[in-house]
Amino acid sequence: MSSSPLAARATPRDLTDLPLLDLSNATILAIAHRGDWLDAPENSLDAIDGAIAKGAEIVEIDVQSTADGHLVIVHDATIDRTTTGQGTVSELDLATVRAARLRARDGGPTAAVTDRIVPTLAEALEAARGRVVLNLDTKYARDLDAVVAMVKQMGSEADVLIKSPINEAEERIALRSAAWYGTLPHMPLLTLRSGSIFEDLTLLDGFRAQMIEAKFTDFADLDLAGPELAARGIRVWVNTLDCSHNLDFNDSRALGAPDAVWGRLIEAGIGAIQTDCVEEFKRWLAARPR
Repeated sequence: MSSSPLAARATPRDLTDLPLLDLSNATILAIAHRGDWLDAPENSLDAIDGAIAKGAEIVEIDVQSTADGHLVIVHDATIDRTTTGQGTVSELDLATVRAARLRARDGGPTAAVTDRIVPTLAEALEAARGRVVLNLDTKYARDLDAVVAMVKQMGSEADVLIKSPINEAEERIALRSAAWYGTLPHMPLLTLRSGSIFEDLTLLDGFRAQMIEAKFTDFADLDLAGPELAARGIRVWVNTLDCSHNLDFNDSRALGAPDAVWGRLIEAGIGAIQTDCVEEFKRWLAARPR
C-alpha cells in the first residue's frame, strides 16, 4: 500500500462507469487513433469497422460542428486535408461537407479519392453501438454540450468516453459545473510536469475518473504515478503516436523494439495505449509472456 497522502483520496463515482475500464479487467486496452486509418480514410465509418476487426477496444474519433449545427467527424479545422473539399468546418453547412469525398488514409493532396463521405456523430455512434467504445475528442469546447446531447439522444451512454483537459483552473471549474458532468463517462487529460507528480495528481480531486490520459516529459513521473492512480482505481492511458512527443515512446520505435516501448509502459502500470499500429500492438500483446 502506498504511504503517500494521495493514495487514500478516492472520489465516489456515479453509475456511468464502463466495465471495460475497471482495473479488475486485466486487458491492456488498445485504442485506435482516428480509427484504422492505415487501411481506410481516417475518422470514417470504414476506419471504425477496421479498428474493431483488428481488435481495438476503443476507437478515438474527432467531433466538431458545422455552421448549421450538425456534428461531424473531422479532425482539422478545415476539410482540406482529408477530403476533396475546401473550407472551415464551422463555416460550412452539412450539405457542403457531405458533398466532398474522403481521401485515403490520412489524406493530403496526393492521396487517392474514395467514394466515402464525412460521417456524422450519429452515424459513428450507431456504427459503434455494442461493438466498441468511442473516445470522443471534441475539438472545440463550444460543441461539448451538443455532443453530450447527441450521445444521450442516441442512447449511447455505454458506448462513449468523452475526454477533455483539466490542467487549467477554468477547465476544471467549467467541466465540474456542467449540467451533464457525472451523467456520462468522462476521461480527464492531464499533462504531468516533471518533478511535480503529486501536486499534479491533486488536480483529479473532485473528478469521477475511471481512466486518465497522461502526457509526460519524464518517465520517472509515470513510475511514481502508477501506484497512486491504481490506489484510486484509475486506469492510465498513454499515447505512443509519433506525434505525441512522449519522449521516444512512439510507434516507430515500438515496431522495432516493442518491449522497450509498449512493454516498459505496461511495466509502469499503463493499462491503455493509443496507437496507429493496433494490429502490431495486439499481435505483440498476444505473444508476450504473462
